[in-house]
This record gives sequence, C-alpha cells and structure tokens, in this order.
Amino acid sequence: MKNAFLLLALVALVSCSKSDDQSANANAITATNFDDYEGWVPENASLTRERAHSGKFSIKVDGNSEFSMGYVNLLGKISPRKMRKLHLKAWAFLPSNKAAAKLGMQITDPSTGQEIFGDGIKLTDQVTSFNKWVEVEKDITLPDNIAPTQLLKLFLWRDSASEPAYIDDLSLTIVE
Repeated sequence: MKNAFLLLALVALVSCSKSDDQSANANAITATNFDDYEGWVPENASLTRERAHSGKFSIKVDGNSEFSMGYVNLLGKISPRKMRKLHLKAWAFLPSNKAAAKLGMQITDPSTGQEIFGDGIKLTDQVTSFNKWVEVEKDITLPDNIAPTQLLKLFLWRDSASEPAYIDDLSLTIVE
C-alpha cells in the first residue's frame, strides 16, 4: 500500500511539471510551415508549392514579388511583459548567392506606419550551400523604446535578390 501511494504521488508530481516543449511554447510568438494558409488567406503569389522544407508550401520572393505575405501583431497582444530579445529561425532555400533576400522583422507605429526598429537575417550571410534547405537563425535584441501599442511584423523581402528565395518552417520566440 505504501509503495502504491508513493507511485501515485510520483505520477502526480511528474504530470504537474512542465516539459521542455511546454515551456518553450509559452515563449512562442509564431511558428508556421505555411501549409495552413492555403484557402484561408486571399490568393498570394508568395505562398507557393514550388518548394517546401516540410509539408507542401513555403513563401517566396522573386522578380514579381518584393515582399511575401507576413505576420503582423501588436506587441501587447504577443506578451504582457516587455520583450527584450527574440529568436528568429527558419529554413531557407536559395538557388545561388544572387538570391540575396532578407527575412525581415520590423516594429512600427500602427497609426503612422513609421518604423521604430528593424532587423532580420540577410539570407546570403548564413546560406553558403545553394539548391538545398539551410537553417538560418538570429537573436534580435529589441530597443528600450518599444511599446505594447506598436506592431511587430515578419516578412521575406526581396532586397537585392535577382533570383527567387524561399522560406519555410519559420518560428519566432521570446528569449527574454
């Protein structure tokens, strides 16, 4: 009987603790492989079946699309606390170093559209093997002047790319 009680107590204790996945999810802002957008958003040239790291879809920019579809949300809806550092991660496919696109992150004033802060990943800085999927990532430190009423935006930007660039399996998480 004593052993059964101890076993029951141990099971209860383990079930109450958070796993690493649950703790990580508490800090997740967004994570997507873009497969769920087909049919839910208006037709968008950046959502493509041409290539995908996982699933069937990715987003791309090319000579016809300067910006991809993106993620937009108020900082105050993302987290009740002031965020100081974010981790941006994705898988990129570039046919060559001429696909010099940027995975961009901006914080803007929603009433004026003015950029408060901008950063991101210049894909050719991290992708040195072409015609295959390569993981890219960056920690982004946010400035002190951000406010909960400002917008966080994530998108793929063509920048100086003269060839298509693709992104899949994107995630943005709060580091601190």
